[in-house]
Amino acid sequence: MIKLSKLTVLVFSLLIFPLHSIEISKDLKLLDLSKVNEESCRYSGRGALTMNNKFSEFVQGHSDALPADGASMFIEDNVAYLNNAFAGYGSDEEDNIFKKRIIDLVNSNSFKKIDWEEKGGSSPSFVTTLIIKSLAYSTYYLKTKNKLSDSEISQISKYVNELDKNTFLRSNGRYKSLPGGTYIAIDQRFSRGTNLMLYGAAINNKEFFLEGYNRYLEQLRTLDKRKVFSKNLRHNNETLHHVIQGAEVLRLNGFDVYDMKFKKGTLRSQMEIHAKNLIKNNNKEVKTSGDMTARPISIIKTRGYGAHVAWIPFYLNDPNNKTESIEKVHEIASGFSLDDYNGGQLAIHSGCLYGKNYTRY
Repeated sequence: MIKLSKLTVLVFSLLIFPLHSIEISKDLKLLDLSKVNEESCRYSGRGALTMNNKFSEFVQGHSDALPADGASMFIEDNVAYLNNAFAGYGSDEEDNIFKKRIIDLVNSNSFKKIDWEEKGGSSPSFVTTLIIKSLAYSTYYLKTKNKLSDSEISQISKYVNELDKNTFLRSNGRYKSLPGGTYIAIDQRFSRGTNLMLYGAAINNKEFFLEGYNRYLEQLRTLDKRKVFSKNLRHNNETLHHVIQGAEVLRLNGFDVYDMKFKKGTLRSQMEIHAKNLIKNNNKEVKTSGDMTARPISIIKTRGYGAHVAWIPFYLNDPNNKTESIEKVHEIASGFSLDDYNGGQLAIHSGCLYGKNYTRY
C-alpha cells in the first residue's frame, strides 16, 4: 500500500492547511449510476469476447492507429465493456472473462516499462495515470458483482503501486527516464492525484484516496497564484478533464472542493472564466502549450482524446454547476457533433455514465 512516509507528509500538509483537510468516516464511493444513459451506453458498448488479451510490456503515448496490445487500446476495451454492462447487456459469463483479463494483466509484467519513442502527444508516464483510472473503474464494477476476493484486490493494488512509480517521469532517451520535477505539466499532476482517489474509492481504501487527495490539493493551490490553471485555453481545458473527474469523486464522498477558497478565487469561479473563454473562442483551432509539435485543433467537441469537453457530464452531476455559461458550451459542442460525450483521458464514457444530466441540442 501507500508508504507511511507519504501519509506523514499528508498529515503535515493538513496541519498547515486545516481548512482544506478531509476526514473519511464512511465507506468510499466511486460512481453515481443513477444518471446512466442506457441508450448512449448501448451504442458504444462491446462484449468481453471482443477485447484483446495480450499486452505490451511497454507503455507509449497515445497515437493513431492504436496498437492492439497497447495501453490506450486496453483502456478503450475496458470502457467499451463497461458501457455494455451499464446498458444492461452484461452477463455472469462475460463478467468472468472481463475479470480474468484484469487479473492476468496485473500478474504479468505488462505496462511496467515506458517507451518515449512517440513524438508529440501525451507522454507514456501520463498514459500510465490513465491505466490506473481504468483499473479503478474496472475494479469497482467487478466488486459490485462480487467477483473479486480480498487476495485479488491486493494483487491489483500491488500492480497499481508499481505503475504509480512511473507516473512522474520525463524522457532521458527512448527507454530511459528522469524524475519529472517541474517538467511535468499540470494536467498530468492532477491526473496523478485523481487516479489514486478513483482507485481508493473503487476498493474503499483510505490510504490511496488520501494520497491522491494530497496530490490533487497541491495542484488546486495553483488558484492561489492565478485565476485559471493554465493561461493557454487548450491546456487549461486538458487539465480540467482530471480536475473535474477528481472533484466529482470528492463530491460523491461528501467533500466539496468547488467552493474551496483560494487567493484568486474558487474552482467554480475558474470554471466560469474558462467557459466564457471557450464561448469567446467559438471552436476556433488552438495550439496547446508545452508541445510545439502538436497541431492546432478545435477543442469544443463532444469526443476526442485530449481535445474535448467531455468533462461536462461530470461537472453537471452537481446541480449547482448548471450555469448559463456551461449550458452555452454544451450547446456549441453538441451543435458541432452528433456524438455523445466521450473523452479518452477520462478512461470512462462520460456520456454513458452521466448522460441523463443534459439534453441533446
